[in-house]
Amino acid sequence: MHKYLKFFLLENLDTVRRIRIGSFWKVTLLITPWTWLSPFVFFGLHFLLNLLNTRLTLDERLLQSIYFVIAVELATPIHAFGHILSGKLVRSAMDELLITATRDVNVYHGDQAKIPGYVHLVRSLGGPVINIIVGIFCIFIARWIPPGFWAGVNNSMISTNLFFGLGGLLPVPSVDGQVIWREIINFMRNRKRPA
Repeated sequence: MHKYLKFFLLENLDTVRRIRIGSFWKVTLLITPWTWLSPFVFFGLHFLLNLLNTRLTLDERLLQSIYFVIAVELATPIHAFGHILSGKLVRSAMDELLITATRDVNVYHGDQAKIPGYVHLVRSLGGPVINIIVGIFCIFIARWIPPGFWAGVNNSMISTNLFFGLGGLLPVPSVDGQVIWREIINFMRNRKRPA
């Protein structure tokens, strides 16, 4: 057991090997030796949770789990892109993106305490905001997708992106919301202080 399990990370970030796979927009992309487990982890997780819905047949459960895996594997890089884009907007993008079996980790080098609060805020908002935008876009296009496989994928994209986006705004440790709310609270406190 390691300290990162409580943040839904299977790998121990202090000891896991990091394999460079390239870069995107000057952000180094890294994976762990366990990254390939991601679709299996999310398939199993969804399938187990879906056992609570006793009205579904086995085929329906399997298909919904496949939809969920596709949505997670698309929503995760969308979320990372939002962080990279917002970091570029404030000229302070992450240095590395570590892709693990369960979630991505933004890695910043240097003393982050010297970075202005608004930079932390904008960088943290990027991921959740882009997921919410994609979720709303999928809602908008749903009416034009005929019933079947792609409609199922789109429905899962709606729920997964909105979950990533809205869930990312919650003030939970290791989630974007922790930084977002910390910076908002710091800003409000600083406004109340006399000059």
